Amino acid sequence: MKNMTEKKSEFKLPIEILYPTLELDKDKTVLPKVNLPMNYKEIVPKFYAQKGKEKIENYVKGLEKISEDLLEIEIDEGDIRLNWDERVGLRNISLGIHPGFDLNESGLPHFEEHNLGWRYSILAYMITTKYISELLKSE
Repeated sequence: MKNMTEKKSEFKLPIEILYPTLELDKDKTVLPKVNLPMNYKEIVPKFYAQKGKEKIENYVKGLEKISEDLLEIEIDEGDIRLNWDERVGLRNISLGIHPGFDLNESGLPHFEEHNLGWRYSILAYMITTKYISELLKSE
């Protein structure tokens, strides 16, 4: 007789969905693949209450100072712009005139790149993974 307290097997998401990665693209560049937790909207108010937004903005100021040495791209103070939304948290990262990383809420919530080369991909990856880390600490 089977033990009635046995747990049923739980559905598990593939590891590449759970953790952010940098993927090689067909155009021989690196693109960030960054998904948010499914319950991110529930965590956002706690994130704001725990000064998460300020932590991310200070992190970005630090990145602006070291980006030229780190990635050989010239970024002036204020060139990295974060677009915040009270309901969903970080909505967009603008990295100059063209490159950016936008929240896509359809399906599994994730960030979607536009016009990122490998250097800007690394910056976008660094910012979004720091954001998700702070978001999860707020949970």
